[in-house]
Amino acid sequence: MKITAIIILYNANIENSKTFQSLLSSDKNGITLNVIIWNNGPKALNHQECIQYKSICDSKNIHLSIYENLHNIALSKIYNIFIKQENFDFFTILDQDSILNNDFFQNIIMNDNFDVIVPEIYSTGWISEQNSLCFPIYHETRKLFDKKVFTMGEIESISSGLTLSNQLIKYIIKKKQAVFDERYALYAIDTSFFLDLKALKQTQFKGICVGKINHSLDFNLQDRKKISATRRLEMEYSKVLNKIFYDKKSRLNVFLYLLRKFTRSEYSFSEFLELVKCLFRKKHPRSCIPLTMNQLL
Repeated sequence: MKITAIIILYNANIENSKTFQSLLSSDKNGITLNVIIWNNGPKALNHQECIQYKSICDSKNIHLSIYENLHNIALSKIYNIFIKQENFDFFTILDQDSILNNDFFQNIIMNDNFDVIVPEIYSTGWISEQNSLCFPIYHETRKLFDKKVFTMGEIESISSGLTLSNQLIKYIIKKKQAVFDERYALYAIDTSFFLDLKALKQTQFKGICVGKINHSLDFNLQDRKKISATRRLEMEYSKVLNKIFYDKKSRLNVFLYLLRKFTRSEYSFSEFLELVKCLFRKKHPRSCIPLTMNQLL
């Protein structure tokens, strides 16, 4: 079985990626594994480190390629370009800070009759201060998913650990050109993907939740005051886009929503202007940046 896995790095090097390190030690028996590392900035990778890990991957029969663009390109664009250019049976998306269980890839082999494969996501500080199950969740009730098999559009999860069959990918591309919505750059790429799967509810495609990964969700929902201004703004971008595309709100309606929050001092003037730009462009600011690929190895 051919599996392509893409790992996105941001403000990190290869050695510090928990995902990459756990991937190296996972069970890859019966798999031809192609790993793509994409460094999204802001610092360039060390060339010697790249060569070192290329050698390690070669010794483990893993094909490794490394790309770099320091401009924090929209993740949706990165996913889509490799989905279209790589040859695989299954395509896996991974963030830099997910710890894969040893059986992560074996779970894909054993469930190759499914088209969407997601693991249980455990994290500390998302639902509770302890390491706890956070995703997937039911779309309608927002409660934790408590089955194995799901229909298209029934659940939501995060992008890290998401695995898609080549059959499903070809079907989506034929219907709407791109698997991931390039109007989103960071937050809600995964949400929009799972919501769009609703259109496939009556098709032959099916999904399964199997295995688990530990993933850093980066911020504590129990104390929103600790969320950085940059992260809050990113979350607001996704809210604006969701209101337009999924809540079907008019631009005027969303503008008034933003204006109310600004007059209540929930946004600074510069944040308000950035969100208004997002509203009228109907895309995240970084979605306007063209994707250029610099292959290091």
